[in-house]
Amino acid sequence: MASEEDDRAESNRLREVVFVRVKDIVRDLEEIAPPRLADEDDWIGLQVGDAEVDVSRVVAAVDPTPAVVQWAVDSGAELLVTHHPLIHRPLSTVAAGEPTRDRIVKLITSGTALYVMHTNYDSVEGGTNDVLAERLGVRVTGLLSVRRRERRLKVAVFVPEEAVDEVRDAMAEAGAGLIGNYAYCSFRAVGTGTFIPLPAAQPYVGDVGNLEEAAEYRLEMIVPEWRLDAVVEAMIRKHPYEEVAYDVYPLENEPHTYGYGRVGTLGKAVKLSEFRRKVEQALSFHETRMVGDPDMPVEIVALCSGGGSRLIPDAHAAGANVYVCGDIGYHDFLAADALGLAAIDAGHYQTERPGMEALADRLSRMYAEEPVTVEFRP
Repeated sequence: MASEEDDRAESNRLREVVFVRVKDIVRDLEEIAPPRLADEDDWIGLQVGDAEVDVSRVVAAVDPTPAVVQWAVDSGAELLVTHHPLIHRPLSTVAAGEPTRDRIVKLITSGTALYVMHTNYDSVEGGTNDVLAERLGVRVTGLLSVRRRERRLKVAVFVPEEAVDEVRDAMAEAGAGLIGNYAYCSFRAVGTGTFIPLPAAQPYVGDVGNLEEAAEYRLEMIVPEWRLDAVVEAMIRKHPYEEVAYDVYPLENEPHTYGYGRVGTLGKAVKLSEFRRKVEQALSFHETRMVGDPDMPVEIVALCSGGGSRLIPDAHAAGANVYVCGDIGYHDFLAADALGLAAIDAGHYQTERPGMEALADRLSRMYAEEPVTVEFRP
């Protein structure tokens, strides 16, 4: 039997544990795939559950099917993350008796939350389309369909030497200083600031009424326009001055783009029939459908996870030899063939599954030091 001392030690250990909550994982998921990137009419986000619940188990899946929901409930998961939404239209009631409502009731009564990341995860870098490209051996060179352009700004702030690193770090953590594959990017230059503190001032240095000079750094960082408010707030919070002097400049650089599908290269041409076999092996799906001469050489590939037949004209305009997506219909195949574009229907589910598998793996690594397990469920 455990002694009183053992019980106290276990009680103290439990008090020291910082539990991960649904809202913490949601925050991380929204860093991976920001909700602003979703289509306006898309149903994403926390659809069911309590954001304050502690999480020890997460299940990721493509669809919240009855079988997936049942698995999540039976496995004791507090959070189910899916690509496709369960709720995709207004509901007047959540009473049981209809397939969608039955799943909602099951999730609620079991205490399992449901979070959806759909078109935002399709659009973002590292989302379903980039994972699909990697799985197929395609080196991405561009987007197939641009859906959103985001302008970049530059923030310049004047900081005393002793605070410059702390201010820079706060701005970076709020979203500034990201350039390509590099984070915390900044530039600083030494200068001299002058000011006279007026009677109501409480200056960090100097005296009221006296002209003061202070050695300062001009700290510059690039900021995505949508992160400007958060960056400025973080900057001011860490800045030691009572009044912070800063400038915001619009940039003429190319805006950052997000969108559906990807275009890329295989590196060398292969026969269409050989590429089709590669697609089937990579996706473990041997029921693909295809149009095009099996012996034609293909090197430039367009792809789109899920149902992407509407982007056949975009694939042709991008100079692709072959287009891979799901849900290609009879007339879509005819349209591709008329354009001289080979097309492979590799399945809606099959082209989105790799992205959700990768998400589960990513979450597992993120929470490797936490008492949280993550599993992908087919």
